[in-house]
Amino acid sequence: MANIKRKIFVFSFSLILASSSSFSQNTFDLTELESGQLLLNLGVTERISVEQDTLNASLAYSVQGRDKISLQNEVNEKIAGALELIDVIPEIEYSTGQYYIYIIRPGRPSRNDVENPTWRAQQSLQLNSKNSDVLSEAVGELQSIGMEINRLDYSLSEEAFAQTSDSLLAIALEKLQSRASETAELLDKSSANLVEVTINGDRSAGFFQPRMAMMESAQDNPTMTTPTAIPGQSEVSLNVSAKALLSP
Repeated sequence: MANIKRKIFVFSFSLILASSSSFSQNTFDLTELESGQLLLNLGVTERISVEQDTLNASLAYSVQGRDKISLQNEVNEKIAGALELIDVIPEIEYSTGQYYIYIIRPGRPSRNDVENPTWRAQQSLQLNSKNSDVLSEAVGELQSIGMEINRLDYSLSEEAFAQTSDSLLAIALEKLQSRASETAELLDKSSANLVEVTINGDRSAGFFQPRMAMMESAQDNPTMTTPTAIPGQSEVSLNVSAKALLSP
């Protein structure tokens, strides 16, 4: 879902009479309106801030040197070890990122640099989990074996987004029907029925608050601290427009 109008709250309406000038602007066939019927355009935008529920981490292992083959072997072994560590933790979803091997050129390379260049090899690992404690501990272990954090942040899961959107939809439809009924009463109409509804939703990336906590790390690197992050808020918004048929 996309194309959301970014406003805190929008609620507007207009009456459309059965006329040739307005017919081309509406999908509802105005020629089918009976005597005394009116078509009412309504729109509302609902939005709410929701606490993010998924912690995401991106780590990478990189190494450089003259021996291209040994560098790649080292990266391969390191990533394989990281995957073994992560694979036994069911709460964590993971995938590997891009693999790079390229030549590092200094500003004024010497003859040795040109004939026997320095290579850099690296590969990344993407992790996410709704259990932030488990993921943070795993990230700390990965740091202790030499991997570096590129990114650590929170996001809103698809499940939470869908659940929140459903709640906003119920609120929006209730408001649209209420406004349609109120307008029908003002115009001395006996009924107001929603005949066409369009829904568009969106969510902002929100923000996160990373913090470092002093915790015990792996024994091979006692100075390493386990990273933690406090969840921020994601804004979920839903725009609902509708046409209501007012009848005498």
